[in-house]
Amino acid sequence: MTTRLFLLSVMIFLFAVPNTTFGQAGIIKLTNPSFEDYPRIGRVPQGWRDCGFADESAPDTHPSGAFDVVKMPSDGNSYLGMVVRDNDTWERVSQQLSSPMQRGTCYSFSINLCRSELYVSASRRTNVRANYVEPIKLVIWGGDGHCSKKELLAESKLIKNTDWESYAFKFEPKQTHTHITFEAFYKTPVLFPYNGNVLVDNASEIAPMPCDEEPIVAKMPEVEVTNVEGGRPQTINVDRFTVAAKVKNIDKKSDIKFKLNGRPNSDFTFNPRTGEVAAKARRLKSGKNVIIIEATNKAGTIADAAVLIYEPPLVAYEEPPSQPQAYDNTPEKVVETPIIPTQKPKKNTKIEGFSRAEITKGQIIELNSLSFKMNDATLNSSNYPRLNEVYEFLKENKDVVIEIGGHTSGLCDDVYCNKLSKDRAKNVAEYLQSKGIPMRQLSYKGYGKTKPIASNNTTGGRRKNQRVEIKILSTDG
Repeated sequence: MTTRLFLLSVMIFLFAVPNTTFGQAGIIKLTNPSFEDYPRIGRVPQGWRDCGFADESAPDTHPSGAFDVVKMPSDGNSYLGMVVRDNDTWERVSQQLSSPMQRGTCYSFSINLCRSELYVSASRRTNVRANYVEPIKLVIWGGDGHCSKKELLAESKLIKNTDWESYAFKFEPKQTHTHITFEAFYKTPVLFPYNGNVLVDNASEIAPMPCDEEPIVAKMPEVEVTNVEGGRPQTINVDRFTVAAKVKNIDKKSDIKFKLNGRPNSDFTFNPRTGEVAAKARRLKSGKNVIIIEATNKAGTIADAAVLIYEPPLVAYEEPPSQPQAYDNTPEKVVETPIIPTQKPKKNTKIEGFSRAEITKGQIIELNSLSFKMNDATLNSSNYPRLNEVYEFLKENKDVVIEIGGHTSGLCDDVYCNKLSKDRAKNVAEYLQSKGIPMRQLSYKGYGKTKPIASNNTTGGRRKNQRVEIKILSTDG
């Protein structure tokens, strides 16, 4: 009898003590952890429930292009976008866990977070168009129902990074939870509400872990094409090219994808020790060819691209051999065969409609047809005809010196605007230099958002402000 009472007491004691061993709890899965759905505004991805304020719109599924949010996902095809507002409202989403999160058990969890450089919408306080870009944080709650905030599980630091990063957390719940809530929130303490955003992607499983350890932060892959400078298009005259790239945080070749003009290509090698990739692009098409090197690990997917412009070499004209003539008594006439020259580019004596005689020192000429994608400084094939006109003009007028000026709309912070505008101007200058224009004829400068020519409150106005101009610095070399 004493033995039975002792065993019963031991069993009661074991059940009463909180579960502190990670082996006794199972892995908890989330529904749609990569926030996959059709991109749309005011609708959360499937599997998630909106927990926002009644009079405000729901979080968004991106990249929809709405609010000027165009960042590529870190995993899959879409991600969640949440904001905080200057009227003291903010967004959050929730879902039921696959199994309860047990009190006294420690769990590891990771999720990819970043901030969009643009998240353009009307201010709730002033009703004036604003950019929701102030850094905010992600707060994670456990609860016993949808949108329940029963216990604070973790919160991130202020999310200032504009590239995807993996954030790792350790949950140490003091209560058992059946639901989880992700909440966008301000910097604390909140002195005054402001407009900010956070992008959320690639949530992990919630896995038991030892309480005396810290979660391991998974590192995002890194990819860099190393032999095509700065992503700038490179012109070649052979139909094959080996792209060299360097990848990090990747263990095996199957984690890498090589695409040529959108089509998967397995013709590449990978050295896991050095991270070097050699991707062989064969049978390039005439004109623009896009090469993408993509790497994926548990933290997410990162890619880098190279643009090759294949210009087949010109074939010189060869006069066909003359045919022997039959003998007759007619005096021989000498007929001169016209010399057909090899193909040469047509001369262009104007720049944006201005002839050499019409330009003056200090004159500013806008390149009207030059355009860039949102938040991007990469030149595309539609830019080349206009830039080739500038090239021809400068080649024929070697005494003309120009400054290439980059400009942005007003809906980004000063540092980002200045860098983006400078990168655009620099890429134009480097393209002209690659065609043979000496740097003594070129300079470039980024003006950011300091010289608008239209209102930033409309899409058309912002598009006009996002421009590249040429300033004539000298007409005498």
